[in-house]
Amino acid sequence: MQDQENRPYRPDDSDHPAIVRLQAELDAARDGIGVLGELETDRRERVVAELLSAVPDVASRAAYEAGSDRAVATIRRFEGSRADDHESATALWDRLVLTAFEAVAAADESAATGPAGAYDRAEQHATA
Repeated sequence: MQDQENRPYRPDDSDHPAIVRLQAELDAARDGIGVLGELETDRRERVVAELLSAVPDVASRAAYEAGSDRAVATIRRFEGSRADDHESATALWDRLVLTAFEAVAAADESAATGPAGAYDRAEQHATA
């Protein structure tokens, strides 16, 4: 695997390309949620559907490529940050974060059994 500067990736590098992509996707999702209210209903539904598929896809890929611990740590950094304080935006953001944790757990079975595993965290969100 090579990074964007076209040099081989080394595990001791600070930012794995998959983690950078996950950060960018979470950033874009957070910003996108902030403008959903400005969209017409049909367009808004398409954007929400795209967010609900893109975020977990990128999260699972990051877990596979960079390791579940790094993917979970990245998602946790975004967990409390919301673009909007409206209840519906908060609920959607929480849902996106939950699906990202679930995707990490699905991508790495061992994440489901660890004490700080993604699956445990996903269950906490589901019951909160």
